[in-house]
Amino acid sequence: MKSTARFSVDPRLSALLGESYTSSERALRELVDNAWDAEARVVKITLPTVLSEEPVVIEDDGHGMKHHEVRQEYLRIASPRFSRKGERTPNLDRKVKGRRGIGKFSGLTIGDEIEVVTRAQGVKTTLVISKELLLDAGKDIEEVDLPISEEPCDPEVHGTAITIRKLNPRLNFPQPERLREQVAYDYGREMGFQVRINGEPVLRHDVQGTTFTKEYEMPDGTKAEATWTVTEKPLPGRKSGLILRSGEKSVGKPHHWGLEHDEQLSNRLINRVVGEVKVGSETIELTASGGDVIESDKGLQMLTKAIQEDVKSSLTEIHGKEVALAKGRWTQTMKRRLEAVPEHRRAIAEEKLERLISRSYQEGEKEERITILINLVLDALEMDEYWTVCREIEEAEKSDVLIFADALDKFGLSDLAFIAHQADRRRAFLDGLDDLAKDPKTTEAQMHTALQHNLWIFGNEYSLMSSNRQLQTIIRDFTDKIYRDKDAADRPDLLLAANVENRHLLIEFKRPAIPVGRDAEHQAVTYADTLTGHIGVDLDILVVGGSVDPKLQPTYSGKKTRFLSYRAVIANARTQLEWLIKQLNEKP
Repeated sequence: MKSTARFSVDPRLSALLGESYTSSERALRELVDNAWDAEARVVKITLPTVLSEEPVVIEDDGHGMKHHEVRQEYLRIASPRFSRKGERTPNLDRKVKGRRGIGKFSGLTIGDEIEVVTRAQGVKTTLVISKELLLDAGKDIEEVDLPISEEPCDPEVHGTAITIRKLNPRLNFPQPERLREQVAYDYGREMGFQVRINGEPVLRHDVQGTTFTKEYEMPDGTKAEATWTVTEKPLPGRKSGLILRSGEKSVGKPHHWGLEHDEQLSNRLINRVVGEVKVGSETIELTASGGDVIESDKGLQMLTKAIQEDVKSSLTEIHGKEVALAKGRWTQTMKRRLEAVPEHRRAIAEEKLERLISRSYQEGEKEERITILINLVLDALEMDEYWTVCREIEEAEKSDVLIFADALDKFGLSDLAFIAHQADRRRAFLDGLDDLAKDPKTTEAQMHTALQHNLWIFGNEYSLMSSNRQLQTIIRDFTDKIYRDKDAADRPDLLLAANVENRHLLIEFKRPAIPVGRDAEHQAVTYADTLTGHIGVDLDILVVGGSVDPKLQPTYSGKKTRFLSYRAVIANARTQLEWLIKQLNEKP
């Protein structure tokens, strides 16, 4: 005997559909998608403070839902908007985001109760969905009675407000910054649509770098387009990578498409890639919530392999150009400093520094550390013991291979040993400078004398700067002219330095016994204005004293003016130096 059978829908389905979202932030983004489809122009999200009883509230000014729409469309499970009303919204011609008709349950990821208040055409409809009520019903979900009411409202008011209460205590509260990142991928650049989280607008800032675009043929005959930028500097790990966009909707998190497993690429280099991959809405299989991909999808696997090859190629291209430019900058600095080295030593020194730069870049070292190493090696080149090893290598090349191998081993050890030695010398210098800065009798001139040949103490960006006879003459003529008839105590103590890239730095030294503030800034800017007329370049300005006036607000300082205390400068330099010594000691 044949008969028929039917599915019965357990109320637990609502909870399961809500729990298909992998984070609270992704669940809330689904509700922003709903507001987009409802042609809202502004969405306001209010997140609760930690450990409070406050709800999550999402309000929009979209067209809202009429009472019968709530009953017949909103409460219809797996009935997506695009299947009912088309691929585009009627008035603003937006690409519809709703694809599965289960976004309404996303709030149940976060809390146990959802209140929907929607206004349209002079009627306010209120619906409450309780997870507890659904789970305790003990019957098909379509037979569960949900509280719903309607009442008149201002016909000019429209939109929907969703309030999520009884937040899940096992989950962390939604984080504003994480939600901001999630929403920015899709809506940070949209005109006519603004999302505000706790009152702050969501924006997606453009990054500086070189951009690439590539199109791919997919197995279903559609086109996929990847656009990525190799940024000038690495981004934080969670902000880098390419995000997949399926039918205008972002899927999952940005990731590196397998490049993180390539042994030829450092993490620092990979984190310079940011962008997106666009595919059709039906091109790649997604999970039920549409929040992630099914990794065994053939189209995805093909696309991943192609993107890996193209992104790696672009990284190699950009990185190669940067290394060449960096070598050029350092080569100019090295040649200038090596002019004082005897000619017979120069070739060996240049070869050694070239090797250091290449090796450091290959190992993914930061440019700041490479700069420190170069300067320490240049210091070490002045020491006779270093050249003793070099000569031994030269002689060994003409004799026994074993002696040559031993000499090479010594050369490598000598390299690290003398870098460490120079680091120790700098540490001793900092100790002496600290004592000088603590002495209330120390003058500006004494601090100037101690620091004029040690600008590395102010930071790596200044380590390749130095003063020269021409710049000293400019400063002397300037002070003689401006302060000719004034008391010697009123004369400023200034240092003008430059590097091979024609970047100039003006330092005004104050006594360690006095603080620096607005008066010092005004003086320094006045000096800079006058000096700029003499040398025709912009100046960075450092004002250094015993302390920085605590009333000084950095917000109001010029972009090129910094205030520093001797103690803070010394402490920062010591921290970097101790880090370097630790790194050297850890080298095998």
